Amino acid sequence: MTTFIRTLMASTVLVGSLAIGWKTALADGHATSTATADLVNLTGDVVGTADLQQTPHGVLVHIRVGDLPPGAKGVHFHAKAHCSAETGFKSSHGHHGEPEGAHGLLNPAGPGKGDLGNIYVGTDGIGEMQVFKTGARLSGGDLPLLDADGTAIVVHAGPDDQISQPIGGAGARILCGIVTAG
Repeated sequence: MTTFIRTLMASTVLVGSLAIGWKTALADGHATSTATADLVNLTGDVVGTADLQQTPHGVLVHIRVGDLPPGAKGVHFHAKAHCSAETGFKSSHGHHGEPEGAHGLLNPAGPGKGDLGNIYVGTDGIGEMQVFKTGARLSGGDLPLLDADGTAIVVHAGPDDQISQPIGGAGARILCGIVTAG
């Protein structure tokens, strides 16, 4: 075996071991380091996905959607892992862990734990966003997303102005996805 191949194999083992150690370090005391959600519309079609990854300081959220009208759409974590189209997704209840009056990234009393910002959908009906939610936890800690009643990701029909109460004027709920351990 050549020195190059031995070095390459040793490097691969080292990188793999570091990756396993990193995931274990993240999971220490927190059983889940990733989660996903399929985003469904009011007719039950899956038109998007969300991938969530626990980091040492919060949760990284990556959302992709399609087949939506163009423009900005408010996105929030909601308090219950329930997405009933019959209720217009109101079965997901209010925003995750948000006290009255704390909604909005521009609010002096905010932002709430459910505030994620806006996803921007192009004229082709496709949108994508990546946001980091500081202090959020998938499991363990204060108000984890994967608690006993779970969490939903909800996309609204219009933009979140980041200050109006209680939902930033974002309007009806048009997509909903139940966050599940990945």
